[in-house]
Amino acid sequence: MTLERRSFFHPLSGAAILGVDWLCFGLEWELGPVSMVLMSLAAFAGTTLAVYRIQLERHGDKPGVAKAKAVCAGLAAGVPFPVTGTLLGALILTLSGLRRGGR
Repeated sequence: MTLERRSFFHPLSGAAILGVDWLCFGLEWELGPVSMVLMSLAAFAGTTLAVYRIQLERHGDKPGVAKAKAVCAGLAAGVPFPVTGTLLGALILTLSGLRRGGR
């Protein structure tokens, strides 16, 4: 009997978090303060929705657990700076199992 070790986030959730974050903040858009707030809100909303659905449908989380993970993911993607290459980005990679090839 082999026990499968599951990651905290589904690998697609990790990819969504880092992908939205990179798209919104990694391209170094010239954004003013109002645009930055709107971009942060858009990154939060888009990531939260995507991660909720992935965690619910692909990872098999219960709705409350999926919602909590999705809000954490939205907060990570919504901060107004790129998290890729930071400790937070490394944590997301580790928690989603992307460092070990998604297995």
